[in-house]
Amino acid sequence: MKRAAPWLAASLGLALVLAAFWPGYLSWDSAWQWWQARTGELDPGHPPVMVRVWQLARLVLPDPGGMLLLQNLAWWAAMAGFAQARGGGAWRRVLTVWAVGAWPALLALLPHLWKDVWMLALFAGAVACLAAELRMPRRRWRLAALALLAGGCAFRHNALPAALPLLAWIAWREWPGRPLRVALASLVLAGGVHLAALLANLAPGARDTPVWPVVAMWDIAAVSIAEDRVLFPPDWVEPGLTVNDLRRDFVPYVNVPSFESGQLRLNFYYDYTPAQYAQLRDAWLSLPVGHPRAYFGHRAEVSAYLLGLRQAAQPDFQVLQPAIVPLRDNPALAPPSGFLHRSLQPRLDALVDTPLFAGWIYLVLAAGVLAMCVLRRRDAGDGLAAIVATSGLLIALPLLLLAPSADFRYLAWLVAASLMAFALTTRRANQ
Repeated sequence: MKRAAPWLAASLGLALVLAAFWPGYLSWDSAWQWWQARTGELDPGHPPVMVRVWQLARLVLPDPGGMLLLQNLAWWAAMAGFAQARGGGAWRRVLTVWAVGAWPALLALLPHLWKDVWMLALFAGAVACLAAELRMPRRRWRLAALALLAGGCAFRHNALPAALPLLAWIAWREWPGRPLRVALASLVLAGGVHLAALLANLAPGARDTPVWPVVAMWDIAAVSIAEDRVLFPPDWVEPGLTVNDLRRDFVPYVNVPSFESGQLRLNFYYDYTPAQYAQLRDAWLSLPVGHPRAYFGHRAEVSAYLLGLRQAAQPDFQVLQPAIVPLRDNPALAPPSGFLHRSLQPRLDALVDTPLFAGWIYLVLAAGVLAMCVLRRRDAGDGLAAIVATSGLLIALPLLLLAPSADFRYLAWLVAASLMAFALTTRRANQ
């Protein structure tokens, strides 16, 4: 019974999400990728791997609800596998599935058809495999975790740092007590995962559009406003752009309004030479040295919104986007409805400004688990818990300097990793 219990609990969780939120929520990003899946056109600015999965899903499943089914199937399977590996009696395993899988800050994200949810589910699956490998040391578990990490990195451009500690753990489990081999293997695995993610996102014939200028231009706009002078290279702005124009459009928690007037010449809509990209990159990288107070002040403000330190001032749409955005010729969809939806969504919305949706809580939890495990070093379970906590920290910390907005979904893996790491500290290896 205890072996079946987590899978039954996960099945109920899957059924709940599908019944309450079908066919899922489509933000602008989701609607854009749905349009790509329908038309076959690819935009490398969003991972093409998600479009390809969507194209396969719509061949055999209702569209777009099929993507809701697949991403939640991946998530709840990861939760069941993790609970099984954690051990304990039937009810302990059931509670693990529901406590992590239906944690409000995660449950609220699961209906959104986002690449972030795919990365979340695949990384959680990798951790489940590594937890299972502690109970039954087998290479197949490590290989499965490696494949899932490669998949997660394909869905999110910034996922590789979070994968690095998990890859190092895989190498250490393969060659324990051989640090040089572990270090070299970790580098090889990281390179292989990165290459696999690149290959999965190849888009022959599509325009190759780097995504970093979005962050660079937003940062330059913020510093220009603070310094009261335009710091952009001339080719990247419309002639006559003033600081007042930048100030009019700028919002401290999201970059999109800065580009809506078209006075910033975003590379998604213009062709630039390598020399012009170099000019923008040099202007961006000079900010911390040339304008440290303005730059780090801007980044501190973005981080305050991202980590939930300014929840009252942050719009709820930066946390959840429970809607279906119409885009181009995408078919009109009836939004989620029914008794379960009316029971769940308002309650989740009401929690948006509570600590459950404050990223700093999970940052502290992950750091606390890491510190406890390093000091305690009780067994291999503590080692894996420390690795998972580190993975969560490494998805979040780079965002303090690189986040293009303060969307809570960027911290989805931090939330799950901190909860899973904490659960691993109470793992029962022999049950």
